[in-house]
Amino acid sequence: MQTANTEIKAALAELPTPVADWLVETGTDSSDEFADWIWAILENEVDLNTRIRLRDFVSDFIRKEADTDVWVYVNFRIASDTDQLE
Repeated sequence: MQTANTEIKAALAELPTPVADWLVETGTDSSDEFADWIWAILENEVDLNTRIRLRDFVSDFIRKEADTDVWVYVNFRIASDTDQLE
């Protein structure tokens, strides 16, 4: 288990922008395919290219860790916006 924690921490260090929190849901999508929905709660607003890099990184990481072709939907929120929802 320590190896997995070390690998996850190393992967998170490579993120292109700070992420304050993660929200994750699993289930089936509208095509009845197994999927993961991930919301990256970003510390600050970032440009489109940074969001694309983060989306690709998260999708690739989950597919690799799960060793599957699961659909991964990555969405973004800003921490300050999320605070207003509570």
